Amino acid sequence: MESIESLNKKIVSCKKCPRLAVYIRDVAKNKVRRFKDENYYGKPLSGFGDVNAKLLIVGLAPAAHGGNRTGRMFTGDSSGD
Repeated sequence: MESIESLNKKIVSCKKCPRLAVYIRDVAKNKVRRFKDENYYGKPLSGFGDVNAKLLIVGLAPAAHGGNRTGRMFTGDSSGD
């Protein structure tokens, strides 16, 4: 079984969807005005939480100025509400 750390490294470096990979980097480079002074994470997001949890929530294409900015899924915008 693969370790969670090695899986997270694969996720962060993933470019299997070239269009999404370019979009993530572009949003991190061309920021909206309200976040212009913030550093963006700008990479695919790995999960977090208990690896033995009974519930898994999957996010598709995290929010441009939420997870892409903070580096953590469902944070930084209304997606976590």
